[in-house]
Amino acid sequence: MGAAPSPPRAQAKRAWRIAHRWIGLVAGTVMALIGLTGSVTVFHREIDAWLNPSLFTPGEGPARHGAADALAAALAQDRSGRVSIIRLPDPVWPVLTVNQTRRGAHGQERWMVHVDPVTGRVLGARDYEASLTQMIYDLHSVLLLRPWWGKELVGIAGLLALFSIGSGLYLWWPRQEGATALLRLRRRPRQILYLDLHNLAGAWTAAVLLVIAATGVWLALPGVVRPVVNLVTETRERPPGPAERFTWPPRIGATEAQALAEAAIPGAAAGYLSPPSPRRNTWQVGLHGIDGDPRLRARSLVWIDPGSGAILGRLGEGHGPLGARMEKDLIWLHSGALFGLSGRLLALLAGLALPTLWVTGLLFWLRRRRLRQGVPRPTMARAV
Repeated sequence: MGAAPSPPRAQAKRAWRIAHRWIGLVAGTVMALIGLTGSVTVFHREIDAWLNPSLFTPGEGPARHGAADALAAALAQDRSGRVSIIRLPDPVWPVLTVNQTRRGAHGQERWMVHVDPVTGRVLGARDYEASLTQMIYDLHSVLLLRPWWGKELVGIAGLLALFSIGSGLYLWWPRQEGATALLRLRRRPRQILYLDLHNLAGAWTAAVLLVIAATGVWLALPGVVRPVVNLVTETRERPPGPAERFTWPPRIGATEAQALAEAAIPGAAAGYLSPPSPRRNTWQVGLHGIDGDPRLRARSLVWIDPGSGAILGRLGEGHGPLGARMEKDLIWLHSGALFGLSGRLLALLAGLALPTLWVTGLLFWLRRRRLRQGVPRPTMARAV
């Protein structure tokens, strides 16, 4: 048996325990909801394709239509709508998809137009914000509170999750038992079962949870994180803007922009294109990684002058400052997609761990509180 902790250390640990407990009880519901919906969003594109097969089933034969045809099809659907992104086919969505902002009865609406790359036929158009998968994604990223500081609330929940995971590791850390603590599951009494389930869920997923929580905070609160990272490396790539003012249609079309971007980073194929807009008068082309997973649509970015075709900037695959490359890859690291299917499965399990931690922690607290009312304090098991 080790020596009993000194009074200052015991007091410090008690303070950590109280903070860990009440953060879990007060903010645990939100963290559990974010984790559960995050697990779904790891595979949200696969789920969307499964729920809407008619929109994601191309004709038979080789693809003959590309980004330019998809852009034309979307504008033919609604010429007043601004196109924000054109996604090229990949193994998950084997069709061309175009995001288009349209004027609706309740303001701006984000529509998605689906185009068959084989025939060029429009397979359908829908209000993407109203789709089930997008609603789950919005619940995860902004708690369905986009106009009311939802993103900031998610960022704060991420900060609390970082503290909760760290404090939980500190309180659980086995000083004498070693690796056996990672396998210990006592079934009696019941409050000890809840405690062991809580500890095991946290210990086994802590490393992945810390990465997911940290990247989530950066995504939700970039204004807070960037100044810190900028102390070490620049986080934003700022390509120079073109000399000419924005005009539509641009001289450089989608086909030319795709070819120029792929030539700028040899070996990388385009995953999406964002047309010029008054706010950003450049073509922005996202490219898959060189010999990488085709599901990662933007391992590198290329900006192109829509008037002259000049390359204005590159980011990724060795181009651009480290911080900017890290920020570009945040979404892929956050979802685990950066490490393929195994990484996404780990992200799924880590997301499910958050509601598991909340439920087991709440059950332990309720059971312990109930027993305290009828059992003398000295008989209670010492626990987190």
